[in-house]
Amino acid sequence: MEERYSRNRIYVSKNEQQLIKNTTILLGGAGIGSIIAECALRFGFENIRIVDGDKVEISNLNRQNYTEADLGQYKAECLSKRLLSINPQAKISFHNFFINENNVENLVENHNIAINALDFNSDIPFVFDNLCKKYNIPVLHPYNFGWAGFLTVINPQGPSLEQLTTNPEGFELQMA
Repeated sequence: MEERYSRNRIYVSKNEQQLIKNTTILLGGAGIGSIIAECALRFGFENIRIVDGDKVEISNLNRQNYTEADLGQYKAECLSKRLLSINPQAKISFHNFFINENNVENLVENHNIAINALDFNSDIPFVFDNLCKKYNIPVLHPYNFGWAGFLTVINPQGPSLEQLTTNPEGFELQMA
């Protein structure tokens, strides 16, 4: 096992660590997703694609993985730089645009895991999930409530997010 991940031996075998290293993650949304991306990278996930058109605002600094030096810059690009500063050998790519109905399918294809940290201000998070189901990709949904949070995992063979509700307004509270 690489020295970088040698402390993971308590939790994962050498073969499992290699599987983790080769797993591809699509991060849709780099707000709360910024925390998850860093934790994933530090655990050994080295193939991460980040998509977000948002720029860092001062109101993000209390709960997202950015600093004052990042203000006004694209979240996806800042996060990519941060992750590469932690592990320069990782394969981190980023796109400074929002996921929408015109690009979502091309973005979702060919990933092993998706993280749906998109804002629920349209139906795009549901479209994202449905395409992940189509391509047999499990989806992690992180939710942030100030200092609290929780995670929902949508298995491609299980119920879809839309079975809970199709209304994006207030979705996070409905999930809680």
